[in-house]
Amino acid sequence: MRKKSNAFWIGALTLAGAALISVPAGARPQAGDAEKEAAIKTALDYSDGCYSGDAVRMERAIHMDLNKVYFYRRSPATGLTSIYSTASSLIERTRAASFNLEPEKRLTETAVLEIKDDVACVRVKTAQFCDFVQMIKVNGQWKIINVLWTLGLTTPPEKKVVPDFDAEKERPAAEAAVRDFLEGRLSGDVARLEKALHQETSLVTYLVASKTNVAFVNRARYSGILEPVKAKAGLAPENARKVEVRILDLMDGMAFAVAQMANGTAYLQLQLIDGQWKAINILVRPTNNLTPQPPPPAKK
Repeated sequence: MRKKSNAFWIGALTLAGAALISVPAGARPQAGDAEKEAAIKTALDYSDGCYSGDAVRMERAIHMDLNKVYFYRRSPATGLTSIYSTASSLIERTRAASFNLEPEKRLTETAVLEIKDDVACVRVKTAQFCDFVQMIKVNGQWKIINVLWTLGLTTPPEKKVVPDFDAEKERPAAEAAVRDFLEGRLSGDVARLEKALHQETSLVTYLVASKTNVAFVNRARYSGILEPVKAKAGLAPENARKVEVRILDLMDGMAFAVAQMANGTAYLQLQLIDGQWKAINILVRPTNNLTPQPPPPAKK
C-alpha cells in the first residue's frame, strides 16, 4: 500500500473533523512547572474573575469561540436539558456582578490533569460550579476553548445532576464511548458513531496556519461530524483505526478523556445522560500541523 503524505493526513483530519490514526501508548510529555502555573492562572482568571465581577480577568481567560455547556434536569420526570454560555455572555454577566461571592466562600480547588504541547486539560471545583476545562495556547497565552460543568461543592447530594454517581463503576463505559466515537469515525461505522453522539456534540480542530504561524480553530457540530462519515470521507486505513484511551477524571456524571494517536490527539468531555455516555465537547490537535507558537508581543 502506498504511503500517505502528511498533506493527506492533515486534509483528512480537517475534512472529517478529526480522522485520526492510532499509536501505541508511549512516553507522555511532561509540562514544566511554569506551564502548569500559567494554566492554573488562566483557570483562576476564569473562576475568581467570575466570582469577583472582574470582566477583564474573565475576558483574558476565555477564547472568543468558547463552548461552555451544562446539563440539568428540570424535574424528576424530564430528561437532561442543556444550557450554553458564550464568551460574550460570561464577560457581560461577570461585569454585571451576576456571580459575585466572597473569597472565603468560594472553596476553589484547581488541578492540571494533563498538558501536552499547546493543549491543557484542567479541573476547577468551587462552591457553586465544578468545571472540566479545555485550553489552547494562542500567542503564548492559555485560552479556555471548551467547558463542561456541573453543580458546585456546596450542592446537596439530592440535587446533583447524577445522584449517587459511582465514578469507578462508570469508568469502563466512559472509555467505551470514547472508542465508539473515534473508532466509529475512523472506520466509517455510522451506527457506532451515532451511539456516542449527542445533538449538542461539538468538535473543534485546533490548527496553526503554516504561512503565518497563526493559530485558529474549526468547529463542527452534529451534522458536520456525522455526514462526512456517512459519505466515507477522511477514513483511516483498516490497520490504523485503534486508539489509546485514558480517562483523566470523572465527577458527577461527567468524564474527561484523552485519546493518543500517531497523527493527533483528541480530548473529550462526556456527559452521562440517562445511563448512556455521550461525547459533548471534543478538541482535536493534529500533530502534523503542530507549529511552535510565537511569543506574546512585548508590552510597551
